[in-house]
Amino acid sequence: MKVLVATPILFDATSPFNHLFGDIIAGFVDNGHPVTRLIAVENEIMDAQLFGLATENIPVKRKAAAHGNIITRYINDSLTNFRMARKIRRSGAEVLFEDASYASHFAVRAAKKAGMQVVTMLQDVWPDNAVQSGLLREGSLLYRFFEFFQQYVYKHSDRLICISDDMKAFLVSKGIPAEKISVIYNWGYSDETVAIDWEENAFVKKYDLSRDKFYAVYAGNIGRMQNLELVVEAAALLQEKEDIRFLIIGTGAREDAIRQMVAEKGLKNVEFLPFQPSELATSVYSAAGVNLIPLVKGGTKTALPSKTGVVLSCGRPAIFTFGEGTTFSNMLEESGAGISVDPEDPKKLAAAIEKLAVERSSDPEPAYGVFRKLFTRSANMQKYCDIITGDM
Repeated sequence: MKVLVATPILFDATSPFNHLFGDIIAGFVDNGHPVTRLIAVENEIMDAQLFGLATENIPVKRKAAAHGNIITRYINDSLTNFRMARKIRRSGAEVLFEDASYASHFAVRAAKKAGMQVVTMLQDVWPDNAVQSGLLREGSLLYRFFEFFQQYVYKHSDRLICISDDMKAFLVSKGIPAEKISVIYNWGYSDETVAIDWEENAFVKKYDLSRDKFYAVYAGNIGRMQNLELVVEAAALLQEKEDIRFLIIGTGAREDAIRQMVAEKGLKNVEFLPFQPSELATSVYSAAGVNLIPLVKGGTKTALPSKTGVVLSCGRPAIFTFGEGTTFSNMLEESGAGISVDPEDPKKLAAAIEKLAVERSSDPEPAYGVFRKLFTRSANMQKYCDIITGDM
């Protein structure tokens, strides 16, 4: 089947989703499905190797916009999707594989008019993720406007793919038939589990980390959904513990605010490091005494951090602030693959970190088990291919 992949979000060479889309496209091609990719870029000068192994890459110009400016981003997204819609109608493809964005209805409408099957992938749930990050008020006029067009996408897509069982349950609560939704968790960089010795760890060597310290590590986007405020509050509670250090690695819209929060509290146990290249990801997570994966309250309804699978593949202790009672948290607790704490309870987070720092030992097998069950690349890529061909 000829597949048209539309990714209207502006391409970012540092995005952790690049390997995901590259793998999906490679999986389609390897299974005999030619792929044309429509990809949003600021200019039309492209290195094809950056965009995955598509049969053909077609650039669609898009302006950048500040992450917190919903109106400007929606306008830019609408213009981009409108431009893509014109190319979709002329593509001759049998399947539109669409990475859902703020104005996906343009692309979906064009594909349906062209008689194409539409498969929509949801990496988050708009506009509800904007509500959880504090940018929109649920039920407001602006929320209802955005939700109306998202419901069009849900209704007219033949299949929806989301990235967690909690997200699927939320979509079902919005009136979408469960049988229309497939769950495929985002995977890591390979099917193999990771075991990197401290002495051989490239990240440890790069920053001369001390083996005598216990590192609580957050690595990724520093945005509204990530709840780094909780991490800083926990660090404040543990500032007298000289052997525990917090590493916040990355950048994002909330970086300045989080840095200011650390400075105002006078915390000496928190260190900021720049975003690390993807080839160092497993080294970063392997160096951690504990990996922190925080989200705002209710965040698993609309998102799941893309690093989750990679963290589990490294077998190190992990604390998830997904909230008690979520499907993912229950699975973690039952399997022993991680600790779940309330996203509004810094005392419990601090206590969990301190306990792990005292124990200094952990069994990687529970985390490896969840990784093998839900996050392997080959199995999940095949699921995408099966959905395209109607076999799943």
